Amino acid sequence: MASLLISSICLSQECGPGYTEINELCFHDGDLNVLQKMIDNSYQSGIDLGCQEDAPYCGSPNPFMDDQDSWMGIAVDGAPYEWNANGNGIVEPLELGIQEWENGRLTSLMCGAYIYCQLSGPIPDEIIELTEIETLRLEINYLNGFIPDTICGLGLNYNDHLEFDISGNRLCPPYPDCIDIQGGPFWYQDTSQCNQIGDINYDGSINILDVIILISSIVSSENIDFQALMISDTNADGQLDVLDVVELINTIIG
Repeated sequence: MASLLISSICLSQECGPGYTEINELCFHDGDLNVLQKMIDNSYQSGIDLGCQEDAPYCGSPNPFMDDQDSWMGIAVDGAPYEWNANGNGIVEPLELGIQEWENGRLTSLMCGAYIYCQLSGPIPDEIIELTEIETLRLEINYLNGFIPDTICGLGLNYNDHLEFDISGNRLCPPYPDCIDIQGGPFWYQDTSQCNQIGDINYDGSINILDVIILISSIVSSENIDFQALMISDTNADGQLDVLDVVELINTIIG
């Protein structure tokens, strides 16, 4: 059972709009959504970690975070919160890594080295919803794809590796301007599985099939997610149009 600590924003009454009550405490929906997206992306990545059958610590996300003996934990308004994982076989937002919450907002997420969250898949575009975050550590996981530019809007000290660190993953260039990849030995990414911009169907080569997919995306006028936009935006202007088709054709014909 969780302790009966009472969040300062709850005060024994219903949570306000935009907050969810969990065990008599209030948590911001946007923050919970980001945590859930990280979990969902990890499950959906299909990454092969070479896990043996019934391996308690192997998987993405780390299945042990859902174990009642998990070393993960959270603090609420400066006090340790006796959150016990429910052991239902699914990692849930408050079971992810080591967290700190203040006034219902997530201020610290430690999910990096030596914590073994084993996250995979892309960093969610919704990362910008963590408006009160002060520490974001996601280093040495299996995160891949492109880093959303919105990460630069969190107001963190991106040069302080104790405050912000996403190194040691599989994240692909180009990287957001706020991240100084030349700033020291901390920045490293395994880019061996990154695809070239324009390889829209991820088949390892740029050819007429990519042109067909690109034209289809432009004609359909459907919103595409950030990852698809980055691989398709061949002229890097932040939008898909005929100029991207021209750039892609020029790349093919050399």
